[in-house]
Amino acid sequence: MSTCSPAVIILACSATKLTHAAPALDLYQGVMYSTFRANVKREARPHVVILSALHGFIPGDQVIEPYEQRLTPERANEMMARLDDFMRGSIPAGSRKVLLAGGAEYRRVMRAAVERQLARGDLSGMKVTETSGGIGYQRQQLGAFLRGLVSGPEIVGRQPNGTLLYRTMGGFSVGQNVNVAYRTRPDLPAMPARIAELFQGPVGPTANVYLLGSKNPDKAYSWVGLGDLQAT
Repeated sequence: MSTCSPAVIILACSATKLTHAAPALDLYQGVMYSTFRANVKREARPHVVILSALHGFIPGDQVIEPYEQRLTPERANEMMARLDDFMRGSIPAGSRKVLLAGGAEYRRVMRAAVERQLARGDLSGMKVTETSGGIGYQRQQLGAFLRGLVSGPEIVGRQPNGTLLYRTMGGFSVGQNVNVAYRTRPDLPAMPARIAELFQGPVGPTANVYLLGSKNPDKAYSWVGLGDLQAT
């Protein structure tokens, strides 16, 4: 995939749209989207989630048809009452900061979704900020956020729950041979293994390793904190 920033922008949908089906980030043509396109850096592109008044939270690359639906206070209340039904495009684990960008009703629903993920333990150590003020000031905040992003590690995929997978992390690389030596169990011998995946796990940087000495291929994979890996 591509190198990008470990940041997320949740954007409110816009009334102005293309007249044909397209990826959501291209379909919407409002001023916040033009600000996004003018300021996003190819080498530090954030993960984009869009809050659609019709569809709920969707990934920016999801193809959708044009539609007409306003996010009235009543619609916002409906979404918040059935939040899980509208959270298909949730924030991926491993995200380090998120910007909620949109009007007050949109941000109210966005905050509820972020709080739901935090309560579940899906996210940790993440900084959440919001746009505020009139549309001109919000455009300035969005542009500044995008210009301030720096590139992160190369993303090579996602786990089924959306967790980002990286090519390198903490001095280790996918495909690298290592030894697993648990710091809390110095009595156990080091076990040779090969790194299959690297990601931000529930307790920090984590590797999914294939234990080379395993006699049961179905049980050969194990999640290991990077602190318990030794380069060979």
